Amino acid sequence: MKQLIAILALLCSGLSLAEPTTLKIINWGEYIAPDVIARFEQQYNAKVEYTGYYSVEEFSSYYFNNANHYDVVFPASRIIPRLTELQMLQPLELSKLPRFNQLRPDVLEQYKQQENGKLHGIPYMWGTTGLGVNIKQLQQLGIADYKDSWALLFDPQVRTKAAQCGIGLLNERDELFAAALAYLGYSPNTTNKQQLTAAGNLLREAIQDARYLHANQYREDLTAGHICVAVGYSGNILQDIADFPDYAYYIPREGAAMWIDVMGVASNAEQPQLAYQFIDFLMQAENAAANTNLMDYPTAMASAEALINKDIINNPAIYPPQVRLSHLEALVPQDKQASRIKHRLWVSAICSGRDWCSVPMTSFF
Repeated sequence: MKQLIAILALLCSGLSLAEPTTLKIINWGEYIAPDVIARFEQQYNAKVEYTGYYSVEEFSSYYFNNANHYDVVFPASRIIPRLTELQMLQPLELSKLPRFNQLRPDVLEQYKQQENGKLHGIPYMWGTTGLGVNIKQLQQLGIADYKDSWALLFDPQVRTKAAQCGIGLLNERDELFAAALAYLGYSPNTTNKQQLTAAGNLLREAIQDARYLHANQYREDLTAGHICVAVGYSGNILQDIADFPDYAYYIPREGAAMWIDVMGVASNAEQPQLAYQFIDFLMQAENAAANTNLMDYPTAMASAEALINKDIINNPAIYPPQVRLSHLEALVPQDKQASRIKHRLWVSAICSGRDWCSVPMTSFF
């Protein structure tokens, strides 16, 4: 009997000392609560190797590099069709995701419009791209009435005043096109050449008066007083201004783009089973709520909403009421012709009046 106990103890000791399995993910930077990752690693004896990116172009530089391999991928939903066209994502086996029916139906339906048949992604987080502003400085300049308007960028008289205290722009082509199109009263998803050209012209003028285009520099500069207007992601700005009463985030009155980030399994995943377990883990209500409570981004999991802090779920800048949601339009995949038009206009806007520019002359998306 003693020998049997000794053998069992030895076996258990061997299991506990087993090397953790590495799960490689690529996601927007700091987009999962560290405690959630730690709990997953402990529960599944895994080691999460996290690659962070800060723009769609940076994502493509990582993901299209054959030297890199990932298991779980967190792309913007609008590039899913391109990834599936290139067979870089697996069609999902929903039987391995038992919490699928706990997703918000409205977010899921918005996302399904960007798929063709089988799902290759599960909505993770969603939100808006809007305006972070220093209200006090705008009041001093006499333009506080425009604190929730894209006029801060696209009305020449208003923008000239805002430029005195600084404008910082998110370096994302499609997000800024969506802003210009919304200001003009057009759909962010239009493919009309004349409408796209009008938006491109607005962007060229706005960029000339901005301090910079950058993936995340606006996050430091807004509350540091280096800029008074930032175009950025809702959760990022809301986190940064939480302790600053003179600052606010607005979904512009003219409308804005709604974005959805999704979770998928890479076609060349080395740990596909663990990848499914990770996605399912993030879909658990307590983990989804923990991510939202830390990052101020709304989760796609309806089951988590009862666990979300009241000051977050009752904040209309984070969880817009239904009447406001109806005025938001999710960015959808665009055809190649529209993408070429936008990219040509984007390069022109970036390089206009500059001695040099580093914009890629082609785009994966």
